[in-house]
Amino acid sequence: DQGHPKLGQWSATAICGNDITSSCLYVGAICTAFAGQYAAFCLLAVAGLLYLFRKIYGEVVGALPLNGGAYNALLNSTSKFKASIAACMTILSYMATAVISAKTAMAYFSTLVPVPVIWMTVAVLSVFMILAIVGITESSRAALAIFLVHMISLVVLCVACGIQIARQPEILAAN
Repeated sequence: DQGHPKLGQWSATAICGNDITSSCLYVGAICTAFAGQYAAFCLLAVAGLLYLFRKIYGEVVGALPLNGGAYNALLNSTSKFKASIAACMTILSYMATAVISAKTAMAYFSTLVPVPVIWMTVAVLSVFMILAIVGITESSRAALAIFLVHMISLVVLCVACGIQIARQPEILAAN
């Protein structure tokens, strides 16, 4: 095949896995802050709901694997106006996710170094905006490095939780 070079299994897994693991890392903490001891049930409910829609996700992504997949899927099944509304909502969703991610990261960072969270959030978003404007593209190597950091973070978190539960099992029972 003389087409574009293919991604290896690790790079492809990293690109897909970053979406999932980054969500786990920042949504889990936010969920715990609001739901407290019931956070596990909330996250299991979300996982169960997503599991129910797995075939639909697989079909749409398999048929339309490009950005704008929701727009293309709706364009094939409804009016152009409704598909355009969905495309606008998707863009707003991406923007909201970027803002929440940056704000959460800066809130975490501010526990280590006292910084103004809102201004640092604006700075982070500005850096990524400039990178997008100058045309920096996604790198599979960068995605792999980020994915490895996510995986190592999750493993360290799970081991630390296991150790804490072994030391003080009454905390788990109380929760």
